[in-house]
Amino acid sequence: MKLIFNWLKLVRLPNLLMMALIVLTVRFAIVLPFLRVAGIVEVPTVLALALFLMAVLSTAAAGNVINDIADIEIDRINKPDKLIVGNKIAVKTARNVYFALVSVAMLAAIGLSFLSKNLNLFILIGMVNGLLWFYAQRYKQQLVIGNLVVAFLAALLVLIAGFFDIFFLMEQAISWAKATTVIEMILEIVGVYAVFAFLVSLIRELVKDMQDIKGDAKVGCRSIPVVLGISVSSYIVWALQAVLLAVIGWWQITLFRDGAIAAFGFLFITDMLILLSGFQLIGNPKRREFGIVSSLLKLVMLTGILSILFISL
Repeated sequence: MKLIFNWLKLVRLPNLLMMALIVLTVRFAIVLPFLRVAGIVEVPTVLALALFLMAVLSTAAAGNVINDIADIEIDRINKPDKLIVGNKIAVKTARNVYFALVSVAMLAAIGLSFLSKNLNLFILIGMVNGLLWFYAQRYKQQLVIGNLVVAFLAALLVLIAGFFDIFFLMEQAISWAKATTVIEMILEIVGVYAVFAFLVSLIRELVKDMQDIKGDAKVGCRSIPVVLGISVSSYIVWALQAVLLAVIGWWQITLFRDGAIAAFGFLFITDMLILLSGFQLIGNPKRREFGIVSSLLKLVMLTGILSILFISL
């Protein structure tokens, strides 16, 4: 049982469940309602959706494993009591599982290409797996680049979820013609939530770097907190949170004007969580406060995505 628990921690099961929730929410609460309005009833099968989730979640799990392998020395310093790879799970075993997960992701992507009759999803899944490997091996140690890569991938997840069905419709002339009447509206909503995911992930990555500054500094990672210090990093977080609140505020006004009052109101929970996380950085925050902020930002992502459920056509 302990071994299973360690593997679930290694692949970040809660994060994987969050990703599945994002994919399903975007698809069933945004894309499919718009496609029904356009008169499209032939959508990808349950098998196609299952393969898509398998590809996405296996890719994310593989990224978490290779990241922990690369972070062994950092984690020995920052969280020795929580070290998994090299302690509770052998490095060789973890590496083998990484390659197995990538293989599962690519096989699922091949199945998606066969069902959709195009290579778009296969290429995207392959690129993301490559990007995650380079992130773990190189990008995360470089100033800003690692943070931007993770934020970009968070936004990409929302975008791919939004265009999953559209990739299939591209090969169906009649359905594609109908879909073009609603694609712009789908893109507008999905685009807003992709920007939201980008900003939340960027802020959270910066906070995690603040939490891990001790280990990062010792192994030579050039994170923003290591280069500029905790104080300046806090100001950057507050600035990014202000931008995030401005984006959400603009979206709330848009929702209110369009009559989506429930979504408009629900997003105030997200606003309050952002403000609460910002307050945690006032004064002289320590590792504990950074951990609280990181958890609050997870709730920011969750509530923001769940607001989609309150948007009705």
